[in-house]
Amino acid sequence: MKFFCTALLSVILSMPVAQGKPCSEGGGECVSYFHGSDCDGANLISDYVPTCAGNCFQYNSFDSLSVQGGFLFGTDCHIYSDINCQNQIKDTGNVIDDISCVNVQGGPEHEMLLQLLRVRTE
Repeated sequence: MKFFCTALLSVILSMPVAQGKPCSEGGGECVSYFHGSDCDGANLISDYVPTCAGNCFQYNSFDSLSVQGGFLFGTDCHIYSDINCQNQIKDTGNVIDDISCVNVQGGPEHEMLLQLLRVRTE
């Protein structure tokens, strides 16, 4: 039997409005964003654990994004260049039990819509 929960999290990239739980406190799923390309850990801005709670965050602009899915839970990140999430720049794809780095080209601010897919098999 498969169970899945889909949640949409909108993220506006300016200053944080709310703080998500840092990835160090999570169970595997993680979204990290960086200054510079290639998700260089030395240039980490911040990270958080995505949830199905509909959290909304705001951040400064970023240049690369690391998306990590757990063994059973995947994370799919859609990055937009506008506040209304109409002009998609990138889609990370559903990342499960892996880490994917995406370099983002565009203006100084990007809006990000996250879709967290949770799947459990029995």
